[in-house]
Amino acid sequence: MGIGAIGSRAWNYIKRGAQIAPDFVLGTGNEIFSKKLTDSFYGVANAEGKRSGGKHFKNFWSQLKDAAKATEDYNNKQIKRHGGFFKNMFHQTKTIPSRMKAGWRLGAANAAKAGKTKWWGGLKGSIGALGKRLPLLAGLFAIAVEIPNIWSATKDKGIIGGATETVKTAARVTSGMVGGAIGAALLSPIPVVGPILGSIIGYMAGDGLASLITGKSHTEKKMEAQAQAQQQKTGQGQYHFDTGSTNPFMQPTLTPQELAMLQMQMYGGGKYSDDFMARQAGLFY
Repeated sequence: MGIGAIGSRAWNYIKRGAQIAPDFVLGTGNEIFSKKLTDSFYGVANAEGKRSGGKHFKNFWSQLKDAAKATEDYNNKQIKRHGGFFKNMFHQTKTIPSRMKAGWRLGAANAAKAGKTKWWGGLKGSIGALGKRLPLLAGLFAIAVEIPNIWSATKDKGIIGGATETVKTAARVTSGMVGGAIGAALLSPIPVVGPILGSIIGYMAGDGLASLITGKSHTEKKMEAQAQAQQQKTGQGQYHFDTGSTNPFMQPTLTPQELAMLQMQMYGGGKYSDDFMARQAGLFY
C-alpha cells in the first residue's frame, strides 16, 4: 500500500472519529462502545447474567475497531431517531431518572426470582443504570471544568489562544472518555462498582496520556508562572537587609559602636581586652 493510500485511509478514520466524537463524549456512544468491548472480552450475558463466548484479549486492536464501528452505527441511528445530536443528547440526559427507576425494578425482580433481597437487587440495578450514563455525566462535568480555562486563555491571548485551548480540551476529554470506556469494560466483571471504578481510572489514564501530547493547559502554565514569581520574590526577601540598596547581596552597614559590641561578644565579652595584639589589630577601642 502506497503512502497516498495510507494517508487517505488515515484521513477517513479521522473524519469518522470526529463525526462520532460529540455523541461519544456527550451522548450515549460511550456506553455502546464499552458494552461492545465487554461482550467481546467476556462474552454475551444471558438472562441470568452469566457470560459465555468471550475472546478476552486475543486481538485487542481488532476488538477496539469493532467497538468503534458499532458506536458509529448506533450514533447514526440515534441522530435519525431524535432529530440531531443535541436533541439526542437532551433525550438521553432527561431519561436518566427513568432508566434508574427501570433498573431498580428489574434488579428487584431478578433478586426475587433468585430468592435474594429485593432492595439490594434493586439498588444494584439502579446503580448499574446510572453507571451506563456515567460517561455522559463525566463528559458534561469535564467540559464544564474546562470552560474557565478556555475563557482565561481567550482573555490573555485572544481568539487564537481560546481556540487552541478548545482543541486541547477536546483532545483531552475525548481521550479520557475512550480510556473510561475501555476501563469500564475491563472491570465489568466486578459487580456494581466495577464499571464505575473502571470509568474513573480509565478516564484519568486517557486524559493523562493526551496531556503528554497537548501539553499543559493555559491555566496550569499561568499558575506555575505565578508560583515561580512568588518563589523568587520570597527568595530575595530572605537576603535583603535594610541597607538602603536594592542589591540583595550587599552586607548591612554597622556603626562603630555596633561593630565593637559584636567584636566583644565574639571574643567573650572582653576576654582579650588586655591583649596587646588585639588592640593593635583594632579589635577594641
